[in-house]
Amino acid sequence: MQKISIGDNVQFLYNGKMRSGMVEATWPERSKGEGKDYRHSGFCVDHGGYYKSYRKTKTKFLAKAGS
Repeated sequence: MQKISIGDNVQFLYNGKMRSGMVEATWPERSKGEGKDYRHSGFCVDHGGYYKSYRKTKTKFLAKAGS
């Protein structure tokens, strides 16, 4: 899996569907003991009209797309 940054165009497989778009935000895994403060690492993608957040642990074949 490649390291992605804000502004990168990406393609990836998520829940059996191919997805693509531009990365708008990224965040690291946050662990503060157990419970509600835990957060998976992930990223938000602009799909051209709507935004969606994805967990990196559920993402497969994440790659930067050509521009």
